[in-house]
Amino acid sequence: MSIAEQNNITELLGQNLNALVERQRSQFRAEGEVTYSTRIDRLKRLKALIVENKTEFAKTTKREFGGARSYEFSLFSEFASKVEAIDYSMKHLKAWMRPEKRKTNKPMNFLGGKSQVRHYPKGVVGIISPWNLPFGLTVAPLTSALAAGNRAILKPSEFVPETAALFAEIVPKYFPEDEVAVVTGGAEISQKFAELPFDHLLFTGSTNIGAKVMQSASKNLVPVTLELGGKSPVVIGRSAKLDLAGTRLTFGKLLNGGQLCLSPDYVIVPNELEEQLIARVVQEVQAMYPNITENEDYAGIINERHFARLQSYLDDAVAKGAKLTIVGANQTRASAGNRRMPLHILQNVHDDMLVMQEEIFGPILPVTTYSDVAEVPDMIEPRRNPLALYYFGKDKREQEYLLNHVQSGGVCINDITLHYVQEDLPFGGFGASGMGAYHGPEGFRSLSHARAIYSQTMIDVLPIVGARPPFGDKFRKNISKVLGAI
Repeated sequence: MSIAEQNNITELLGQNLNALVERQRSQFRAEGEVTYSTRIDRLKRLKALIVENKTEFAKTTKREFGGARSYEFSLFSEFASKVEAIDYSMKHLKAWMRPEKRKTNKPMNFLGGKSQVRHYPKGVVGIISPWNLPFGLTVAPLTSALAAGNRAILKPSEFVPETAALFAEIVPKYFPEDEVAVVTGGAEISQKFAELPFDHLLFTGSTNIGAKVMQSASKNLVPVTLELGGKSPVVIGRSAKLDLAGTRLTFGKLLNGGQLCLSPDYVIVPNELEEQLIARVVQEVQAMYPNITENEDYAGIINERHFARLQSYLDDAVAKGAKLTIVGANQTRASAGNRRMPLHILQNVHDDMLVMQEEIFGPILPVTTYSDVAEVPDMIEPRRNPLALYYFGKDKREQEYLLNHVQSGGVCINDITLHYVQEDLPFGGFGASGMGAYHGPEGFRSLSHARAIYSQTMIDVLPIVGARPPFGDKFRKNISKVLGAI
């Protein structure tokens, strides 16, 4: 195919996508008020989509991971938690939609002026979802979009083509295309999608791609929510219950084979506790995942490209002096054909290693040490603004010190990732880990337009305070009350 033919196809795809956005926007405008009952109906249909198709989606996702992904993990991470989120939104939606009374300035408040904020739908929301939780991270932002009264167009990741195709097949059974539509295709389609004139665009993925999405969206001044990632640290305090910390760290690190945006990326532990913590992690891996390469509960790496990327991090670290401990799989590296990679623990790591520069997104755990907690913020700073900060310990003063000196999207104390499933908490990044938030009330507000409404009294207020020309003594007297002598 010639370059000219490719350009023609690309242009045609762009035109079709633009037409889809305009069809949804036209229906949105024609609808007018998006009532409470309409929103509840859409959320109920989304819930039905999850409940009635969970098995097929879970089986499809397992195939995308080369057959190496736990059905049980899909059930609680991608389906159960999303049903709970929908139920939460339906329970609180009426309160979220209620107009908020705001204070009115003097003297208008004495004369009948009233101020309020109402949250209106933005219109058409684009959602670009990732491959690691391809169902859950599509449905989660869609829940917020529908609760806020919007229509939505979904673009699942090209790295999970079967899941994307299943979305395209299933969604029309529950939603007409002018309510919720699905677009499939590769990187070229994703780029065109990010350039569309949405009323809001929500992207979940890597920081590098997020920057490109934001640049594309800016062409139409589309507001964005970016849920990215970053290198989320685990800080072990001297007051931590080390056995508990080791158990929860291991569980959190190996969920989905470490392929979660909230996966703990590296550990910072007191010098004297390093070996004890590592011993506990080794013990927990052996208890949770005996015989890793054949374990149905253990997720494989999504594809050979990402497997090779992880191996390159390990090779680079070892070449630069890191101590490597492989836990499971008979202490040998997994083959690319299996893609169930055992946990690799790295000690003696430093900032010149790729593994300390790039988000890992796999079962590699660098461990570094500190003498005094005051060193920790400086250790995290080169990998600033992670999506999550994890702290284990009972020392409240130390906890508050870290909260005040380390910036992150969210925080989980004495556990891993569980702040994500608290639907009443906002979920989002900060700086390099993203911008904006969704879940619960924050999701509703971020995908709504907060509209200021002031109702003026029938009494003409401005002449009362002398605020119409010609300005005279009355105006100067009143303004001096605010500004002082004039």
